[in-house]
Amino acid sequence: MSLLGCFPHNERYRTYAKLSEGGAILAGIGMELLVNTGADCDASGMGLGQDSSCHTRANVFGDIGLGLILAGVLGFVATISTAEDAKPEPPRIEIKAKPEPPPPVKLPDSTQPPAPATGSAAPTTP
Repeated sequence: MSLLGCFPHNERYRTYAKLSEGGAILAGIGMELLVNTGADCDASGMGLGQDSSCHTRANVFGDIGLGLILAGVLGFVATISTAEDAKPEPPRIEIKAKPEPPPPVKLPDSTQPPAPATGSAAPTTP
């Protein structure tokens, strides 16, 4: 039963394993609810003598129910712990084309700066 958790690469089989292990847990709980206990055997056999087969049957069915619960829990833990961790996706790198430079701005003639002076005038330093 606990080997049902050995599906680390297949999500669907892990889901089936989880469902069957949950069913085993519920079956064990149901069996524990419906099985007679030793006290029930003593109460039902009052005055008629001891019925040892009732005690034996109650113990066996109680042990089977507990075994189903434990197998379901251990199988569920095995299924969860053997599952592969989700690998994070690497960051996506977007390569964009280099944008074209904007065209030069042409000012109207009235707002043109004066042309630089050409000649032998030396700049003055303060």
